[in-house]
Amino acid sequence: MSTLIKRAAPGFALATVTLGAVWMFDPALNAQPEPLASAGDASATGSASASDTGTSDTGTSDPGASDSGSSTAGQSTGSDCSTAQTATGDAAYTQWGPVQVEMAVTGDGTICSVEAIAYPDNDTHSARINSYAIPQLNSMAASKGVSFQAISGATYTSEAYRESMQSVLDRL
Repeated sequence: MSTLIKRAAPGFALATVTLGAVWMFDPALNAQPEPLASAGDASATGSASASDTGTSDTGTSDPGASDSGSSTAGQSTGSDCSTAQTATGDAAYTQWGPVQVEMAVTGDGTICSVEAIAYPDNDTHSARINSYAIPQLNSMAASKGVSFQAISGATYTSEAYRESMQSVLDRL
C-alpha cells in the first residue's frame, strides 16, 4: 500500500495544481456578483462577449473578449411592455448548429421577453444540454439583458444566444 501511495503522490499533486489553476482563472468558479441597477434605472449596463475561447462546451465565457460599446437592456417594472415590438435576432452559429432568439423590446430598449426559436438539438448530447440551458437562458436574458452569466456546460449556446440578442439591440 505504501508503494502505491508513493507512486500516486506526484499525480495527485499535479492534479491539485491543475485544478487550482482552473479554479483561479475560470470565471464561473471564481465569479464576483454583479452590481444591481438602482430601482429607477430602466436598463442595466455591461458588456457582451461575442466569442468563447474554450475548446469544449463545458466552461463559461471569456471575460476578456467583449464588445466595446455594446448595449444591454433589462426588464423593468417601470416600462410598459404592452407597446413592445417583437424582433427576431440574427442566427448565431456554434459548431453544433445555429442559435436564434425572438425578443419583445420597447422603444427605450427595455427587454420584455426573450425566447430561443432555434438552437442545436439534432443530436442527443445537444438536445440534453439545451433542454436545461434554453429555459434558463430565456429567463436570465429577459431579466438581465445580454449581461447574463453563461450556463456552465452550455457556454457556446450561451454565447450564441447573447450574440443573437445583441443583433436585435444593435438595430434599435
